[in-house]
Amino acid sequence: MCGKDTFWFWVISVVPFYGATWEHFFTNTLILPVVNGPTEGLMLIYVGHIFTALVGAEWWVHQFGKSLPFLSWVPILSEVPTYRAVLYLMIAFAVIPTLTFK
Repeated sequence: MCGKDTFWFWVISVVPFYGATWEHFFTNTLILPVVNGPTEGLMLIYVGHIFTALVGAEWWVHQFGKSLPFLSWVPILSEVPTYRAVLYLMIAFAVIPTLTFK
């Protein structure tokens, strides 16, 4: 239900794995922090799949403010589709920190 943005979900999910593999290739050691992309990233993907199975795929195309009413006060995100808001939040809180602190 994410349309053309499905590709970007895949890219965001692959960044931590690629970063860890790249680090291992050049340093010949794999040092992962306590919270890391390959482990916790997989768990978040599993939770997303289970959640979608429980609530239905239509949840992703509703407006973000209606999908998560307790976050409807956020002015910009409340009007966009939920999948797009989640995509932006993943970039802000997962991809940028992963690339910055790698």
